[in-house]
Amino acid sequence: MAPDAAPDGGTGAFSAFSLPDRLIVTTSLDLEVSGLRRAYVEIGGYARDLGGFVADAQLSDVGEGASAFLRLRVPATRHDDLVAAVRGVADAEVQREASTAKEVTAEYTDLQSRVVNLRATEAQYQQLLNRAGIIDEVLKVTAKLDQVRGEIEQVEGRVKLIEDQSDFATVAVRLSLPAIVVEPSGGLPSPVAVLVDALATSLTVAHALLNIAIVLFVAGLWIVPALLIAVPARRRLRRPVEAMKAWFS
Repeated sequence: MAPDAAPDGGTGAFSAFSLPDRLIVTTSLDLEVSGLRRAYVEIGGYARDLGGFVADAQLSDVGEGASAFLRLRVPATRHDDLVAAVRGVADAEVQREASTAKEVTAEYTDLQSRVVNLRATEAQYQQLLNRAGIIDEVLKVTAKLDQVRGEIEQVEGRVKLIEDQSDFATVAVRLSLPAIVVEPSGGLPSPVAVLVDALATSLTVAHALLNIAIVLFVAGLWIVPALLIAVPARRRLRRPVEAMKAWFS
């Protein structure tokens, strides 16, 4: 009960000569700019001025890791104009640039042909469904018809995606601020710097000596009374010992 294949040259055929070439063009640029927010707004305006739009945008201009990102879509014929405008942002330096162009004309042509053939198959199954007499035939034809319609949706979705990607080029721009470089000072230190360093060192040594003196003073407060007690006690103990030695001798 399957329908016959659509004949070439009729509604089932699709001529590639009626289609323009299809290219998916994508460019990415990394820019180092002096003013992050200014460049962010300026580049977004370039895309809109050329008939495009900002598809995705992120900005973080706080702290050392300040950066921004824009994904721009413009008509494919204005791709080069947008890239040139981005390169020409004031006080900007291009750190990296990369472009790709994917040829999808053959795939697009094949998908268009499949859509035409699937539409013809759908029409034939619809005719069979109208002529079906018993429930079993109706169920079989309906299942086939649903399958074909599902394939049509998938193929048409892919066709629309290719049309969108090839009609509008994509330009991704990443912005960053220049890195802060601290250069070491060269040459001999000045006399003033030497004097300041010497004073700082002398104060450190004086502070250490003062600490030692305080420790010794506190220790003396404990040692001197002990000596004052120990010396008389030793003298008193020596007298009995000397007397005992004299008695036994």
